[in-house]
Amino acid sequence: MQREGEGFFQSFMPKRTALIIANSFLPAASILDECRARAEAILCADGGANRAREHWLVPDFIVGDLDSILPETRAAFPNAQYVHRPSQYATDLEKTLQFAVEQGFNRALLVGISGLRFDHQICNLNIAEKFCAQIEIEMHDDFGIGLFLSAQKAEATMRFEAFVGQQVSLFAFRRAEGIFTEGLKYPLQDEALEWAVRDGLSNEVIQSPVTIRMKPGTLFIYRVREKKLLPNG
Repeated sequence: MQREGEGFFQSFMPKRTALIIANSFLPAASILDECRARAEAILCADGGANRAREHWLVPDFIVGDLDSILPETRAAFPNAQYVHRPSQYATDLEKTLQFAVEQGFNRALLVGISGLRFDHQICNLNIAEKFCAQIEIEMHDDFGIGLFLSAQKAEATMRFEAFVGQQVSLFAFRRAEGIFTEGLKYPLQDEALEWAVRDGLSNEVIQSPVTIRMKPGTLFIYRVREKKLLPNG
């Protein structure tokens, strides 16, 4: 049985994985523990360091303009490497993802990117899409796991294990074409999804593994966790 968050991409090469903590609500301790176990290092996007301290997570790097870190957080993490990037033309999450790429990480587990201000949530998804061709990104919250499947010149394929009845949503923030799915209740057969035109909210798994392939475009794919893993489930 594959763990939550695994099985999205199949590769024979090990991936250097970073847990990246942004400055919003973090998921349940069990989810954080699983992400931490998979990560080689913890990177905090500025105020995400405050969230890390609240959850007893010790960052290796704290990146950004460093204007949101509380004095008690600095005192708690004297051994962290502070990477000061003062530019106001990029958010702290963007700076942290860029730093992760520079450090040779090829997978990022993002937490703390949802909740609080709605405009920040939209911006965070926009930034994640911007980097999805450079680093494999998984976004974790209490309710599910999201990631991007991106196809430019060649067809892209994603295959993952799922449980029957699991909800899987597909969104194109622009337009994605040539989409085929296998294992979903409402299959797509060489079809397109487009922002404000057609989406794929809450499709349902009828057979595992689920396969999604497409060309060209970028899809945001979100799968809901098992009920027992949801808050108060």
